[in-house]
Amino acid sequence: MLLNVYLKSLRDSKKSIIYYSIGTMVLGLYVTLFYPTIRDSTGLTDFLEQLPEAMLAFIGDADTYTTPEGFLNAEVFGFMGPMIFGVFAIIAGAGTIAGEEESHSLDQLLANPVSRKNVLLQKAAALLTGLFVLSIALWIGIIGGSKIAGFGLSLIGTTQAIFSLYVLGGTLGLIALSVGASTGKKSLAGGLTASVGIIGFLLDTFLSVVEALDPLRFISVFYYLNPQ
Repeated sequence: MLLNVYLKSLRDSKKSIIYYSIGTMVLGLYVTLFYPTIRDSTGLTDFLEQLPEAMLAFIGDADTYTTPEGFLNAEVFGFMGPMIFGVFAIIAGAGTIAGEEESHSLDQLLANPVSRKNVLLQKAAALLTGLFVLSIALWIGIIGGSKIAGFGLSLIGTTQAIFSLYVLGGTLGLIALSVGASTGKKSLAGGLTASVGIIGFLLDTFLSVVEALDPLRFISVFYYLNPQ
């Protein structure tokens, strides 16, 4: 067993990181390559403006949907991106301590000359590193796809948006890691954190529609993904 918990954790999650990174890159490529079809669609904006406000809460502003930034915000940063980053982070966070405890390999790990605090910190660092790799893959997919499709995107704006996904995934992953480390139950850590994410998404979406309740959106983790 590797004494460096960080490297061991990355080695154990190597396949997962690779598969999710490929998925995020493909997502970025697909959406950006599909964008010209949306841009050239006639009457799409008028159609979107006729949709109920509750539905527009999911896709964003109808006036900006046909712009590159608006389309990416609706299709990547508003739903698919948070879902992929959230699922990866929750599975990784819930399994990194609680998973090893349930498989009875945690005692073997803690028998090495390393403190429990150090183990927790290195596990968290490995989780955040995995999310960073996903972020790089998504950035490459989006920027590469936009170059192929022939439209421009702000490198800074795209990086900031992906960083928001990274922070969201990191938050959910660390919650799952903390619950798993405290309870030793992988299913509880995953289920509880998934509930935080799902409820947070629904709250942020629907509270933005109800003007009187808009000030309460801060209780959702998704509010900080895109507070505007």
